[in-house]
Amino acid sequence: MIIEQRTYELKPGSLPEFLAGYEAEGLPLQKEALGRLIGYFIAEVGELNRIVQLWGFDSYEDRISRRAALSANPQWRSFLGRTASMVVRQRNELLTPASFSPIR
Repeated sequence: MIIEQRTYELKPGSLPEFLAGYEAEGLPLQKEALGRLIGYFIAEVGELNRIVQLWGFDSYEDRISRRAALSANPQWRSFLGRTASMVVRQRNELLTPASFSPIR
């Protein structure tokens, strides 16, 4: 298993609007294509206006094919077009669980 951690920094003040739109429209599209949402988090202290998503995949190849399917979805591209202006920065990391990790 690999875990993709996606961190988004949003423009100040846009978090409530982004979350509402994502929950109503973006999340169902991502869950259908990507499958395994492990967690979705909002920063409360430190660097604010940040969202962290954790998605689980069976392998790197599984991630590639699922992400390609999502990217090919016209509804997803439309959603991105409406929300892209709220995102200041994005960072992606692929993580592999250690042998003792409770998430495997």
